[in-house]
Amino acid sequence: MKWQQVMTVVISRIKQVIGLYVFVLLPMWVMFFLNDTVFFGLWNIFGIVPRALDMGSMIGVFASWTMHGNFSHLVGNSLTLMQILFLFGLFENNAYRTVIKLIVASGIMTWIIASPLSIHIGASGLCFAMLGFMIGGAVFARRWGYLLACIVMGTGYWLTIKQGLIPQQGISFAAHFGGLCAGLLLGANSKHAYTKINNRY
Repeated sequence: MKWQQVMTVVISRIKQVIGLYVFVLLPMWVMFFLNDTVFFGLWNIFGIVPRALDMGSMIGVFASWTMHGNFSHLVGNSLTLMQILFLFGLFENNAYRTVIKLIVASGIMTWIIASPLSIHIGASGLCFAMLGFMIGGAVFARRWGYLLACIVMGTGYWLTIKQGLIPQQGISFAAHFGGLCAGLLLGANSKHAYTKINNRY
């Protein structure tokens, strides 16, 4: 690669990181404040209700990541996502498509495995799906960038996973576990797309 090509790639990846922040974080924050000021909390009733086939639960499968119970819930998920989205923006050829897949996959997994008569909201399922994608990519697909990231930031990420997989009152274990499993599966099968990136340049 010539240095001009390297700079082109670096600039495009930085733009992708910024785009991901807008794509993922902006809807979360906008919907939180709209829900608090305009919808009077009604947006959160469209969370994921396991195995329910009504329209509300189907909306939740695709949009529960934009629903948060309080400000600290929103901030906690946002801080985690800022770190992971930065890595996705650097290492993914089409990070938007990957994030959409993880949103849907984590939502479906939560809908399948969660306890009946419960409702699940928040972006933590997406957080765990993205963590799972990184681990699956590093371990099974030999994604060396993600392997390095997992090693460098490993303590914090492993602590997050460990705490998230301990059943706790008011925290969706199903979203965490389901998101992690969905991410591992998608990450483990991400090698082919990654190889194409290397070949293209």
